[in-house]
Amino acid sequence: MNRRTLPVLAALATTLTMLTTGCGDLMGNPYNHTDEEIAEAAALLPTLPSLEDTEQQITEAVVQIADAATAIAPELQWEWRRDRTQFSCGGAFAETDGLQINLQMYVSLIPISDADWPRILQAARDIAAPLGITQPTVRVDKPGDHDVVLTSDDGNRIGLGSNARAVISATTGCRLPVERTDPTP
Repeated sequence: MNRRTLPVLAALATTLTMLTTGCGDLMGNPYNHTDEEIAEAAALLPTLPSLEDTEQQITEAVVQIADAATAIAPELQWEWRRDRTQFSCGGAFAETDGLQINLQMYVSLIPISDADWPRILQAARDIAAPLGITQPTVRVDKPGDHDVVLTSDDGNRIGLGSNARAVISATTGCRLPVERTDPTP
């Protein structure tokens, strides 16, 4: 190997490494979307409820879940914590006018007991189901520590957890704000 071929081989090896290790990868990268995927996302948004309507529906569900939990375990007393935050959507929706909202958390300083957890979780599932929020992801389920997230196909999420305290959290899916849904002047 001479001095001229060494830089060529190094450049070839670097290029091959970049292509095979994901650096610059266009396939399978959740941050790179085709024009078609972006167009599909943009076309879907006007068919969904507005951001404000979705926020109201999910907030009502969170309050109903807390009320159901307190009916099962009267020691649970709920209060709103953390500010509501609004942010741009991700994925194929990142190129759209869509927004998402993290709702305030509804918190009880008293945790849900292990004995009451199954009934309260079932109540949460029953309340969330009419909104299409039916897919559970169990993140933790052990004595004294529970964390389940219910999701919908269109991105809405309600979380229910209990450890040192009980928490109900929620995030809207990507939605258009009302002012961006009405095409009339």
